[in-house]
Amino acid sequence: MFIALPVLLSIAPQALEPAPLERIVVTGARPLTTIELVKDPKAPQQPLPAHDGGDYLKAIPGFSLIRKGGTSGDPVFRGAAGSRLTITSDDQMVLGGCSSRMDPPTAYINPQNYDQIRIIKGPQTVLYGPTAGTVLFERSHDQVRSDELPGRVSLVAGSWGRREGNVDYQVGGDVGFWRLAGSLSEADHYQDGAGESVHSAYQRWAIDTQWGWTPNHDTLLVLSVGTSGGEAAYADRGMDGSLFDRNSASLRWQQSNLAPWLMELDSQVYFGYIDHVMDNYSLREFTPSMAMPHPSASNPDRYSRGGRMVATLDLPWFSQLKLGMDHQHQVHRDRSSMNQLQLPYQHQPRRETASVAQYGVFLEGSVPLTAGQQVIGGLRWDHWRATDEREFLGMPTMPQPNPTANMRRNDDLYSAFVRWEYQHQHQQWSVGIGRAERFPDFWELIGNRNQSPTSASAFHTAPELTHQLDIGYHVRNAELEWLVHGFYNRIDRFILIENGQHRQPDLVRNIATESWGTEAMLTYRMTPQWLLDATLAYTHGSNLSDRRPLAQQPPLELKFGAEYRQHDWTFAGLWRVVAQQNRVAIGQGNIVGNDFKTTAGFGVLAINAHWQVAPRWQISFGIDNLLDHTYAEHLSTAGAMVAGFEQTAQVHEPGRTFWLKLDYQ
Repeated sequence: MFIALPVLLSIAPQALEPAPLERIVVTGARPLTTIELVKDPKAPQQPLPAHDGGDYLKAIPGFSLIRKGGTSGDPVFRGAAGSRLTITSDDQMVLGGCSSRMDPPTAYINPQNYDQIRIIKGPQTVLYGPTAGTVLFERSHDQVRSDELPGRVSLVAGSWGRREGNVDYQVGGDVGFWRLAGSLSEADHYQDGAGESVHSAYQRWAIDTQWGWTPNHDTLLVLSVGTSGGEAAYADRGMDGSLFDRNSASLRWQQSNLAPWLMELDSQVYFGYIDHVMDNYSLREFTPSMAMPHPSASNPDRYSRGGRMVATLDLPWFSQLKLGMDHQHQVHRDRSSMNQLQLPYQHQPRRETASVAQYGVFLEGSVPLTAGQQVIGGLRWDHWRATDEREFLGMPTMPQPNPTANMRRNDDLYSAFVRWEYQHQHQQWSVGIGRAERFPDFWELIGNRNQSPTSASAFHTAPELTHQLDIGYHVRNAELEWLVHGFYNRIDRFILIENGQHRQPDLVRNIATESWGTEAMLTYRMTPQWLLDATLAYTHGSNLSDRRPLAQQPPLELKFGAEYRQHDWTFAGLWRVVAQQNRVAIGQGNIVGNDFKTTAGFGVLAINAHWQVAPRWQISFGIDNLLDHTYAEHLSTAGAMVAGFEQTAQVHEPGRTFWLKLDYQ
């Protein structure tokens, strides 16, 4: 998985404390435990530095990316996509507005403007909701000395017009701080290995600022405000994203040492607004078709608000106990025009499509058993309330009455886990069992005018219920580190989406599934200069109800890396090998994509170098897809006909790509 830095690298727990297998350029994540990984998003990496959160996650074992074009890919973990993954930014849940999933949550996240990324595998926490995996983009809120000006500036340049600038700057003193993070990135249409252009250009910008008040070491009050915008061309559909506007704000209060039994109280409220436009004329040459004879556009938006409060308790029987509650409320609206020349969408009223509210209460703690042994567990209750606000279904030109118009549903869902962990010298074991009950998301209930087997509306689709076993083993010493993590799950009422036939809406139904797989990593320091590593990721999913493979599962993937360090220079290479995928279910999938063909395997080679020019200056450069191979990921979406571009069966990956990154801190 790695190359210029291993797949999972070092910050192991204190019980695994041998000398670190140090590396500078990172392509993987460091194991904190066998369940939890952490990554430094500011560190140089191979391949080309990521421009959004999904692009960044794909380098971590177990993650894949559903490519749609040059940006806004949807991350997939162990074959789980969409809302089966919990993704937060500073503990805020900001969901996209597009009913066709043009803007997953990671599309609004620039990873280099965060201090760390934490990944929790499987349903092994209840602090952030029921999930197949949790990804936390986090910023630190440390006090800053008045004589310090911590900050970082980075510039990226690459093939296909890739240009990016990032700044993260902080000033402060004993009683407070101010932090500003900004980014601007853009790219032209890239070319695949055969020299064919892929409709994939994009522009994105973001500004986030924080004001912190720290009157003492036990008190923190932070006000965060952010805004961003952009546009993106897509190679897999008849429309592009001509507007991606985000505005968000949050207020957070952390108070420590309130009482001998109350270690910390962490409270937060937040607000988010997404305004999105997709059309077939702004970023491409308009060509009339039977489905869209006129320039057309859609303008969905989404309001989100929520909050959470977590108390960390110090009790005799627990090494740590967290008790908390959270809440979120979302309202989705839409307006559109099938003929933008005669009746622009800007002149149409916005109409609500759905409102969804959630209230949750959770408890999570750890109990020490003996030296090196502990049991960690948690319980969670969620109450969900959703209202179908649509009066009509179907295309605006042919509306049909909605059988679930103004209907409300209420669901009480329960999640739990228990995990045993054991550490002895340089080894760590963990065995965990988790249960996660997930409410259907907006895209499953409402998006793309979905229907159920018995109704023109999918609004009453049942929640998913997952039971999963996770087993991990981690060994780390001065020269050698390896980690193996395996899982098995059974999902009752899995929410499957099938392609609508003859331009009919997609069909949403519940099935029973099972999946199993593993992630493994090996890192070996041969000499002080040479470091070798390898990673493996595999997921095998089955649709038990239909007795066929489970759709949208990534194939077996191997990565082999080597790194050589000499003085201020580090040289590295990465060979990524992906097997063919013949286990497909044509026409079935999830809210992001569906299986439409088997795919061949491929191997791609990348090289990079890192030069520490001075204590504060770093230069990284590399070549991705060194051999200019033409290939597509199995989970990429199908290519669409775009005027001026060659249509391909799948969205191909970029060909040989040169890149350069300059960092100053």
